[in-house]
Amino acid sequence: MRRALRSGPRREVVLAAAWAVLFTLLLALRVVLQRAEGSPAAPREWLQLGAVALSVLLVLAAGLGSRAPVVGRVVLRVEQAAAFVAITRLLGLGAHPDPGRAEQVLIALVGVHAVGAIVVSDELSTGTPPWRMGLWALALSFGMLTISLVAR
Repeated sequence: MRRALRSGPRREVVLAAAWAVLFTLLLALRVVLQRAEGSPAAPREWLQLGAVALSVLLVLAAGLGSRAPVVGRVVLRVEQAAAFVAITRLLGLGAHPDPGRAEQVLIALVGVHAVGAIVVSDELSTGTPPWRMGLWALALSFGMLTISLVAR
């Protein structure tokens, strides 16, 4: 069993399932904390606009996954860079007080999503059915994250 999980389709399924469960739990926790804190301390329009734009790009990449896999590879790299920028801006790099609990969970969500993008782009062969399925999973999960950001 251990050997089967080190490589092959079972490993991909285990990684995808673990990622999906963690992302779903963090998203639910974020929504609960966001509602409990009331209005946000500072508006984050840049985050909302960026999330909508990245959601559109991920859906486009997933739709073109079988015909133009290079688009998907580029979008995954853009998503990874955007996650880094979002995390550093949310943390404020010392310029702002510590983020609230909802923002801390949001930082964790963006990080988990970036890890999912790394796994899809680095572990799976470009253009294969698991790779395209990973793109769709990333697009749908980022869409849910975007909805939670826009629905403030």
